[in-house]
Amino acid sequence: MNKSARYGPRWPYIAALAAITLVFLVPQLWLLSLSLKEKAAVYQYPPRLIPDNPTIENYWFALARTQVPWYLWNSFKVAFLSTLLTLLASLPAAYALSREKFRARGPIMGGLLAMQMLSPVVLLVPIYGLVQGLGLVDTHAGLILVYASLQVPFTIWLMKSFFDGLPPALFDAARVDGAGRWLTFRAIALPLVGPGLAAAAILNLASYWAEFSLALVLLDAQERFTVPVGLFSLQGAYETEWHIVAAASIVGLVPVIGAFVLLQRHFIAGLTAGSVKG
Repeated sequence: MNKSARYGPRWPYIAALAAITLVFLVPQLWLLSLSLKEKAAVYQYPPRLIPDNPTIENYWFALARTQVPWYLWNSFKVAFLSTLLTLLASLPAAYALSREKFRARGPIMGGLLAMQMLSPVVLLVPIYGLVQGLGLVDTHAGLILVYASLQVPFTIWLMKSFFDGLPPALFDAARVDGAGRWLTFRAIALPLVGPGLAAAAILNLASYWAEFSLALVLLDAQERFTVPVGLFSLQGAYETEWHIVAAASIVGLVPVIGAFVLLQRHFIAGLTAGSVKG
């Protein structure tokens, strides 16, 4: 029996995927169109997806006459350091919860799951109080600590599934050879969960790059704004140059899209490996 006979016709799945792709793609195409328009064309009626006189002057203006390059650097620094701190805290915890048997493991996993259900927006006031008490308001260090602490539960759950999929015989053999817990974790477990590590890193980087509410509350000085907050600051009190905002938004999207395109093989391999246990 061939696949089409077993699973039915493929066209409904293709149509559904095309519709979903269109839903996500159309806003991006409209943003790109807006970024290539002159100011007068932004308010043209009826609106046109393809500009009559496309221009890249909006990009030059965003890069040369606004603080967008500085926002990009701030976002890169915050996202990279937050991801690094998240992985450093999550990997040993995920390995211990996967391989070590102890009484409190169930409650700990339940607590981590409950923490994932809390929205950061609900915690804005207590988070601000804690960061203020540490003297880290309006600093990247405070934002990095908050980001990492909020993403650790998710990353532990994600990485635990990869550690769970490793054959127990590998660890038994390492124990027989005299390898301790740290050596087994560093030399055996980590290399084998490389795809999962890449998937976790990409997911965290994308999450930190796009985060808005916490950065808006914790950062005050414009020179420390990340890309989402910086783009929000480009909106004027009386008039907004939407073509400039659109160009700056496209510039802010390029690093994330580029990173995913370059690392998509590792990302997909990591998600696929995490769905299969050995």
